[in-house]
Amino acid sequence: MLQTITGVGCAPYVTGASRSTTIEELILTYGIVIMALIVFLGELGMPTGVPIEVGLLLAGALAVHSVPELIFAILLVTAADVFGGATLYLVARTGGIRLLDRILRRFGRRGEETVARWRQRLGGHDVGVVAIGRSLPLVRMYVSIGSGLLRFRPRDFLIGGIPGGAIWSGTPIALGYIFRSDVHRLVTEYSKVSAWAFASMPALSATVALVWWIRRGHSTWVRLQRGRMVLSLVIAGLAAVFLVRTIALHGAALGAGMAAIGRPLLTPWVLLLAGFAAALVNVALTDLMATLRRREAHAPFVRPVTAELATTVLWASLVLAVGAIMFGMQLHYPVL
Repeated sequence: MLQTITGVGCAPYVTGASRSTTIEELILTYGIVIMALIVFLGELGMPTGVPIEVGLLLAGALAVHSVPELIFAILLVTAADVFGGATLYLVARTGGIRLLDRILRRFGRRGEETVARWRQRLGGHDVGVVAIGRSLPLVRMYVSIGSGLLRFRPRDFLIGGIPGGAIWSGTPIALGYIFRSDVHRLVTEYSKVSAWAFASMPALSATVALVWWIRRGHSTWVRLQRGRMVLSLVIAGLAAVFLVRTIALHGAALGAGMAAIGRPLLTPWVLLLAGFAAALVNVALTDLMATLRRREAHAPFVRPVTAELATTVLWASLVLAVGAIMFGMQLHYPVL
């Protein structure tokens, strides 16, 4: 017996090892056409009640029975995807750009200048950006909106959107067709990967934003300082997590009679690792304060090269020390 979860305004569906019975019934009744319609509506941002990729996997297994049907299904769903994405792109390119221009004017900026600057950063690779972005499940809708706001040419959007849509829609349909006898296990595994990918999006977005901020530095020294600050905080955070985990597991390991570090030996290592992590935080705060002072005074980077090199050498030594301690403790006492 399958258990389903019902939500307001959407079809019943289940996650994990369960599967959607409603979408299967729709596919068995209306064939691949219903999935093309769902894809089109999904591209417009409308709720579909079930992950579209899951529906495409099931469609490949339930509605496709031969290679010619597989080709037709991929072409039909790709066409629906491109049409839906192009509709969203046109909406963003017309009404969306006017809204963006109004927002930017409040900050004393002109929309045309901002768009031109972002287009320049893309280096003229509009087609490639669309093709890659439209093939990725989690960002494809935002690629359509961004392409409209940045005023990509309709021709470039279509040239990039067709292969991107074919990859995104064709891959799950083909997998469902090939592994039709085990499609429900495939759906379960996809749900796990999809949940992991969705959970990692904030970290990925933060990483992209930090890399962009570092690269915006107006000189090599500023970029080095920003990168050092970010990595210091990340490594110090990892060390803090490792310390908390080590202390939490130490008592349990001793109680179970497993190999663990004795308290007289554990305490110095914990204090040493905590000291190195605190030193990294201090380096990060020093870099941050220097960055803020420069920004307030609108001054260029004037720190002596010798001092900057010395700070970098100290920072690298701290990073190596933290890594060596964590690696050594984990290697000799894997229970921690």
